[in-house]
Amino acid sequence: MMRNVNTTVPPTINATMESLTKGSPAKRFFYASAILLCFVALIGCMTVRDYGMTWDEPFRFGGGDQKLGYYQALFVGGELPNMQGDSYPGLFDLPLAIMQEALPEWGTRSEKGHVYSLCFGLLGMLAMWRTAARIGGERAGFIALVLLATVPRYYGHMFFNPKDIPLAGTYALGVWTVVALLSRLPWPAWRYVVAIGLAAGVALSARIAGFLVLCYFGLFIFLFLAAKHGVAVARGNPFGVRELFVDLGVWTFRGVVAGLVALGVLLVFWPTLHMNPFTSAGNALETVQSYGWGGRVLMDGYFWEAMDLPIYYIPYWLIFTLPESVQLLFVTAIVFGLLRFVAYARAGVWPPAAVVLSRLVPVFATLFPLAYLLYADPTLYDGMRHYLFILPPMACVCALALEWLIRWAHRSGKRYLSFALPFGVGVAVLFVVADMVALHPYQYVYFNRTSGGLPAAYMRDETDYWGLSHQEAAEWLNQYVEAIDPAGRRVFKVHQRYTRWMLQEALDPNRFEMWQSREGADFFVSITRFNLHSSYPEAELLHIVERQGVPLCFIYSFNSKASK
Repeated sequence: MMRNVNTTVPPTINATMESLTKGSPAKRFFYASAILLCFVALIGCMTVRDYGMTWDEPFRFGGGDQKLGYYQALFVGGELPNMQGDSYPGLFDLPLAIMQEALPEWGTRSEKGHVYSLCFGLLGMLAMWRTAARIGGERAGFIALVLLATVPRYYGHMFFNPKDIPLAGTYALGVWTVVALLSRLPWPAWRYVVAIGLAAGVALSARIAGFLVLCYFGLFIFLFLAAKHGVAVARGNPFGVRELFVDLGVWTFRGVVAGLVALGVLLVFWPTLHMNPFTSAGNALETVQSYGWGGRVLMDGYFWEAMDLPIYYIPYWLIFTLPESVQLLFVTAIVFGLLRFVAYARAGVWPPAAVVLSRLVPVFATLFPLAYLLYADPTLYDGMRHYLFILPPMACVCALALEWLIRWAHRSGKRYLSFALPFGVGVAVLFVVADMVALHPYQYVYFNRTSGGLPAAYMRDETDYWGLSHQEAAEWLNQYVEAIDPAGRRVFKVHQRYTRWMLQEALDPNRFEMWQSREGADFFVSITRFNLHSSYPEAELLHIVERQGVPLCFIYSFNSKASK
């Protein structure tokens, strides 16, 4: 039974910002984190053009044009387009369409989209830096930033993924705002309620799963009120019905305000709701839960139907693609967190509610979506991209675990451990960074060393499933035809067995045309997905785009003249 729970704001919660004014180590970690984030942003800006167009981008371009057309018709006049088939909110699509129309000469639409996607990835890093710092201090914030920036799957996707990275960044923002509010219980200022509404609105505007931000807000406030009034009864005080109803009324009103703010943001980016909000939201949710993609997924050496995946699909991709240090720290956090809760329960003395609930949020934000996916068994494919959004809060949890271990070692008099632990994690991070450099710009195909790395994953698991390597293949072809036909007398025909825009985006339009049939084609280009690269065994192999000795994209010649 809980005999002592403090529901006031503990001094430790505000220690981070106070310490920044005193020239303590916290201030140095704050500046180190700021410099690191700026460095990652600088590297991103310098390398963003290395990342080619991917499979889904034109679909998002079409969604943005449709939304922009709606607003143009609404404000300028004309017949409103039918938006009922648009099941994706437009936080990514609509601003990108506006930028393309306003600044068409500033690079291709894909290049603008990659810069925009990078901004969302950096937002996720910023949010988890500040979340971890809020809970565990500036050193924990620095660790969270380092860990998230060196998760190759997150880093790689943030340059080109128009669906999952916007959700990951805004979901992280939502977790930050929820923690910011809970850490100021029992009566946080109204600006934190509004911040949750804004964060939930942009998360919803990225993907409908952003609704989880509001759910977390409601759940943890419910736990706070349950703890507050349960403790009063446990101490022998009479049950305060009036006080309970006052609390419920105040927090219900705050929840409604947060929800209305979120809805207001969503209405801007998702015009479909203007027609029939309830039907549109329901259809979008149904699409997300039961999307009927009928393709096959290469995993564990087999081609599985996407709608009939093995139960270990999610754990498989987490175990094989997350850095080992992240996995070990996360397991440590869960184990020691449970032990700490058991100790609190046995002693009957709990830390302040603001402390307990704030710590729980990133853990719950990581585990609940995974538990739901395992329970609901939706259609999944493309590796782990559908649950990329759990990586920022997972990095936060890992950072808090390492911070706790360092503090424990220091308190226990094991000063060598307080240095050895961060040093060991730092060395592990450096190994991952080396792999990221070697894979550039294909960090999203990373497999950890325990799994055998990328070489072991070849033909065992999906690698470049989104066709990022087409840009490098096109650049090679551009140079190749210049060498064999410097006068530019010929236009070469390139054949592919799937969507062609990824390759076409980077090919010289004056030297190439895409060709539907194998007959008459000069070249055949294919990534390894669905084993399509082996479609024409009679073709002559010209070049392979590879990383770490693993083929990602093949270029073949059908025409002996084209190979000379």
